[in-house]
Amino acid sequence: GWAGKINLIYIDPPFYTGADFTVRTTIGDGEIEKEPSIIEERAYKDTWSGGIASYLKYMYERLVLMRELLAENGSIYVHLDWHVGHYVKVMMDEIFGYENFRNEVVVSRVKKSDPNIKRFNVATDMLLFYSKTKDITFNFIPFKKLEKEYWHSLDAPGQGEPRKFFGKEIAPPPGRHWMWDQDKIDNAINEGRLRLNPNTGRPEYLVSGGRTQFLDSNWTDIQAYSFSNNFDTEKSEELLERIILASSNTGDIVADFFCGSGTTLAVAEKLGRRWIGSDLSKFAIQVTRKRLLDIHDSKDLLNEGKLYNKPARPFELLNIGNYETVYWQERQDEYLAFMLKLYQAQPLTGFRYIHGRKGDRAVHIGPLNAPVTMDEVEMVVIQCRANNFNKA
Repeated sequence: GWAGKINLIYIDPPFYTGADFTVRTTIGDGEIEKEPSIIEERAYKDTWSGGIASYLKYMYERLVLMRELLAENGSIYVHLDWHVGHYVKVMMDEIFGYENFRNEVVVSRVKKSDPNIKRFNVATDMLLFYSKTKDITFNFIPFKKLEKEYWHSLDAPGQGEPRKFFGKEIAPPPGRHWMWDQDKIDNAINEGRLRLNPNTGRPEYLVSGGRTQFLDSNWTDIQAYSFSNNFDTEKSEELLERIILASSNTGDIVADFFCGSGTTLAVAEKLGRRWIGSDLSKFAIQVTRKRLLDIHDSKDLLNEGKLYNKPARPFELLNIGNYETVYWQERQDEYLAFMLKLYQAQPLTGFRYIHGRKGDRAVHIGPLNAPVTMDEVEMVVIQCRANNFNKA
């Protein structure tokens, strides 16, 4: 039902680095490591098992669907690095059309110095920016306003003759001409508005301030990464603010299908956009949910420097693959068998609290409609110890 309705997509997919879905985070004073779930493990194997070919197949299928979801005026930004950026660029030329390629934007990344690797340190990532059609939403973003006076080169494209500057005849660079005639040059020298550049010796004229310089494709003035939510590849709100302001308007729908810690959704919310996000990881979804609910406490200076202090608007949390518990109410045995099969564990009988085994671990399946209690955990531990299981 969302085909043709999403105005902007930003995705930060895996970079084909071989990284897994393990999450490390801090709870209280301690640090925990959350291993991949079965779904994440499966996705990991599907993505990487066949090398770069399986990775590109994984990306191709998703990019085709994303193009269908984009509105006619919609845009997509794909965040990648040197591992596969050039491969995905060729693939996106096919899916979106070479003529709909807009920019390769360069963004800063965290540099990892390694003196044993004989190459320059990698300092940048790329954003591949494509549109669905030529008629896209695009807002020029002021990069900085030059308030003070500044010196600007006097030459322009074309063919020209030498002119006199401070009693010396100077020719324009090859293929250039001096923009002013000799009278205007002489007047500007007398008024102190013309000089020879102290380093190059080329003529320059003084320009009054107030000129606005618009953002170009070099975004290395900001950090693309942020680690405020303990995600190894978390992107900064400043990066997403630029993308969302440039390629969407208030009320538009912004989507991120690898939403991680929810940076895209949080910034879209703060900038008055609607949003859709998805992720394989339940941990990522819960971090994103909390982040959205905490927006009213935000002290981020977004939206032209205005402090955002409104609560997030209502949103829905939807699950694909959460099986209806009602179905299993009268099928407890089937429920246990189903869960063990899903977890790829071998069923065991004759125990009250141990339902199966997976390798050297005992497996206990929690109750259908209630959380696992501490008493239940203790009984599992007791039964494991009595039956030579050291892990569960």
